Amino acid sequence: MSAESPASKCHIRQQAGHAWRFREEHFELGYWQRQPGFKATVGGRGGSGLIEIDGRGAVLRCYRRGGGPGRILSDQYLWMGQSLTRPWREWDILVRAREAGLPVPEPIAACTCRSFLWYRAALITAYLEDTEMLTQRLRREKLPADCWYRLGSLVKRLHAEGIRHADLTSDNILMDSQDHFYLVDFDKARIMNQIDDWQWQPLYRFQRSMNKRHQQQALNVDEDDWQILMDGYQS
Repeated sequence: MSAESPASKCHIRQQAGHAWRFREEHFELGYWQRQPGFKATVGGRGGSGLIEIDGRGAVLRCYRRGGGPGRILSDQYLWMGQSLTRPWREWDILVRAREAGLPVPEPIAACTCRSFLWYRAALITAYLEDTEMLTQRLRREKLPADCWYRLGSLVKRLHAEGIRHADLTSDNILMDSQDHFYLVDFDKARIMNQIDDWQWQPLYRFQRSMNKRHQQQALNVDEDDWQILMDGYQS
């Protein structure tokens, strides 16, 4: 379901049959900061918050740039058509992943607001209860070998669906208290048409990010864990 706001040139997409009628203000952190239960989320670039919709937890993420471009155009992106906007592409990938049975967040609503050649955007997804970042878990304790094996198998399933995660790090892998894994933050993810050498790049990025975090935060991880993960990936 989608609707357009002529006055502000905003376009809203939401789940079919959802009880809420989403408006532009629902995609602004300022609106939710005035509501009970709001909580800024950990990580990201300061553009996300935990909100509540009809008694159900959700995460609002306003798209923000990083690096050098982020200092000039912090939340503006070049308009190249609605289907190519950041939240529309992420929505489609999340739907594809969920249809394949992958543990990713459920998309609830998305919004783009265009102004001439630029647009701003936000995405609302279901909050994954009882979860924490893999980074947080590894700060406290070492994972059993079977967890690393299952994580490798999960990443392999993602790649088998042709989904290339653009930022596969321990911050974007969540775990619950039952040691189930979830993958989040599919901004800039891509659908690949064929399986070839592309699938190794996200794995190398994940390994580099783990090594960097280990140096900075002394995570409970070692080379044996990475080997077990790769065994799961290649199984």
